[in-house]
Amino acid sequence: MQNKKWEQFDRLTEKCYMNMIGAEKDSSCWLKAFDLMKEIILEERKNNPGFVSELEMIDDATDYAFDIQGWLEDCLDEIDMRKEYETLLKMCNDLLEVFSWPEYSDSDIKFRKATVLRELGKTKEAVEFCEKWIRQEPENVVAATAGVYTFIDTKEYDKAETMVDRFIMDKSKCFDENEIMFVAASKLYEAMGKEKEKKEVDKAIQEYDEYVGEYFLNPDFDEDDELPFN
Repeated sequence: MQNKKWEQFDRLTEKCYMNMIGAEKDSSCWLKAFDLMKEIILEERKNNPGFVSELEMIDDATDYAFDIQGWLEDCLDEIDMRKEYETLLKMCNDLLEVFSWPEYSDSDIKFRKATVLRELGKTKEAVEFCEKWIRQEPENVVAATAGVYTFIDTKEYDKAETMVDRFIMDKSKCFDENEIMFVAASKLYEAMGKEKEKKEVDKAIQEYDEYVGEYFLNPDFDEDDELPFN
């Protein structure tokens, strides 16, 4: 059935969560568990090349015994919070390499990678990465937003503003699909000294946040319902 190493992975993830709450001092368990996950997948593919070709297949392939996707999200967040950026960059690269990704599904990983490159001071690499991503997915707001932050760092404000204008048609109205760009636009306008534009997008973000808050507090709210402004 399953590779017996998943049991070892399970023990390591238990250590990870103990480490998260301070009961386990050795934080190396996060990277060890991640590397073991990758090792198991590559081993399985020797006999079954199609084994979990996409990340979303991994829990189904292991009978949902280990909540691997849930742990992985926690792992990336924990490494990010600890500012262990070299480790996080390795993880992002491994995930992008090991799995195939349907259109846009790798956006969160790529956004993390772009952010990590900037945090590491690898500005040229970050620019090249974002520009290639934007060329490949010109309609992807996450790719464009990663580009805005990168261009802010390089003070290429014209390029950043071009990205903002592509996804924000009306600065007074923030929607679910472009909220991420509104936040980046606020930072851009601050860097450019455009106080009027910054106030406008900040107000739109605040109104969006208030609307979302009221929506989720609605007693008739159903988690399966789409937000009315999607």
